[in-house]
Amino acid sequence: MFCTKCGLKNPVDAIFCYKCGNKLFVGENTDFIESGDNFLIDFWTNIINFDGKMNKHSFWAAVLTLSIVNIIIVALLYDTNGMLLWYLYDLFFIIATLSASVRRLHDMNRSGAYILLNLIPFVGQVVLLVMLLQENEMNKNKKIDDPINSMDNNSFYLLIGIFVVICIIACILSKLNF
Repeated sequence: MFCTKCGLKNPVDAIFCYKCGNKLFVGENTDFIESGDNFLIDFWTNIINFDGKMNKHSFWAAVLTLSIVNIIIVALLYDTNGMLLWYLYDLFFIIATLSASVRRLHDMNRSGAYILLNLIPFVGQVVLLVMLLQENEMNKNKKIDDPINSMDNNSFYLLIGIFVVICIIACILSKLNF
């Protein structure tokens, strides 16, 4: 179990970090998003909150929804004076995504320092993407009567694949001046 504050690896049964004394997340935790909460509100209200946890489906639903909003803003404001609005949105989106990624890593009982893998071109980003797609052990056995959280992994990955294909097509069409 990694400490969410300093990143030190602690024994599984530890309650506090041996290096910094930070309380470790063990067992049931109230810091992560429950299935009924609004993931977009949590994403934006915790823009600079790097503590706590965020489950996989809430993280990816927020990121994919706000990425689509990003594409719409670019499509509407491209080559106009309103591109400053897009730059501001992207700045806040990047900060919020970094904090949500750290909280997502905490949900899998990993150190938030893994976010630094983004600094390694391509390979580090792919490794981090695979980490963010994983489910934590506690939620693997959890049964929820919620269509998003009870979605099997194959359909979830299919949804992400479709989103990536749409983004690639949008990039190609923008290069062809459609």
